[in-house]
Amino acid sequence: MTVVALNTQRTMDRAIERKRFPPARIALLAVVALTVAGLIVLVATRSGATTLRVEPTRLTTAMVRNGEFRDYYPVDGRIEPAKTVYLDVQEGGRVEEIFVAGGHPIAKGELIMRLSNANLQRSAIETETRLIENLDLLRNTQLARAQESSQLKDAMLDLDAKIVETENRYARYQRLGTGGAVSVEVLESTRNDLARLHGKRELLKQRIDREDVLGRNQLTQAKESIERLTLSLDLLKRIVDSLDVRAPIDGFLSSIDAEIGESIVPGRRIGQIDQLDAFKLRARIDQYYLSRVEVGTPGKTELDGKTYEVAVKRIYPEVVNDAFAVDIDFTGAVPPGLRRGQRLTTELSFGASTQGLIVERGGFVQHSGGRWVYLVAEDGRSARRAPVRFGRQNPRYLEVLEGLRPNDRIVTSSYTTFNDVDELEFTEPLPVLNTATAGKP
Repeated sequence: MTVVALNTQRTMDRAIERKRFPPARIALLAVVALTVAGLIVLVATRSGATTLRVEPTRLTTAMVRNGEFRDYYPVDGRIEPAKTVYLDVQEGGRVEEIFVAGGHPIAKGELIMRLSNANLQRSAIETETRLIENLDLLRNTQLARAQESSQLKDAMLDLDAKIVETENRYARYQRLGTGGAVSVEVLESTRNDLARLHGKRELLKQRIDREDVLGRNQLTQAKESIERLTLSLDLLKRIVDSLDVRAPIDGFLSSIDAEIGESIVPGRRIGQIDQLDAFKLRARIDQYYLSRVEVGTPGKTELDGKTYEVAVKRIYPEVVNDAFAVDIDFTGAVPPGLRRGQRLTTELSFGASTQGLIVERGGFVQHSGGRWVYLVAEDGRSARRAPVRFGRQNPRYLEVLEGLRPNDRIVTSSYTTFNDVDELEFTEPLPVLNTATAGKP
């Protein structure tokens, strides 16, 4: 018994060796590591690429290829007369008579409409009356000035005669005075009379000079007043004459917007006359081409199987509803039988055709601005965003400058519903395009 007890005691006194990584701690560390890894993956996913699954049936795609690029733009124009004259009423009035209805040819100078304006006619009469009064005043002034000038000249002649007479008498008295025949008093009196006459002559001469200056000023003012009244009267007469509305050119009176008895306000447009021997196209062009369209830009239009050359004649740079207007003239033969309001499609050309990389246009341009595209992977199962740079464009194709290579395939339909994700995953692979015919015009 004692031996057994001793062995037991030795066994209990032996040191127990502890394990460094118990299973519970290992499990805890594994859970923590997985959690951190999951968070890392989640953050990476949130901050990295985004993906959207789409059905390929909703998409349109196109292949990038080498081909001919024609730099043109088709515009839909409306036929208008090359020259149109608008009939605007210079002064208002009441419509008394209408001699020609709209929709008829008319000759230059032909009376179209007659207006009446009592106030205007009364002003013309009053101005004419003032002109007549000023003419009478001018004539009376000229007559009075002539009479007064004549009287002053007569007075000067009389005074000069008296001076000569007094000078002669004074000289005679001087000769006689030396012999004592004339007294000193008489000689001095005669000398004083001569000095007084010379003084009067100087005063008379100054008066004549002043009267001449005054008379010239009065005549100048009267003539200027008459000239102003004459101009006013001529203007009023032209305005009164304009109450008879006449055709300024030969042409076609398209319309008349007036009725007998109607009061027309000044400046109102009552009609227009078109010259139907020449026509032009009025067209609206997308504002994208505002910097490219110039006066003289050539183009062509087709009608009844024939091609006609045209060129831009005038540009209206104001942009309205994302477009601006131009006038286009026929540079050669004019199509026969053109009618006002008829519509023609014209292709404006911005240069010769060139060879290079091209791709079909699509709705994606409006969303991405042509700065990036969704480039389809080779297996057709996805498409990723890729930066690109396009050059010129026409209604069908874009000129590729950077970012794409021949036989690359891009999504060309609108990107609006894709929320600008980085990658599109297709629910099934895209059908293969025939590279020989894809994008062929």
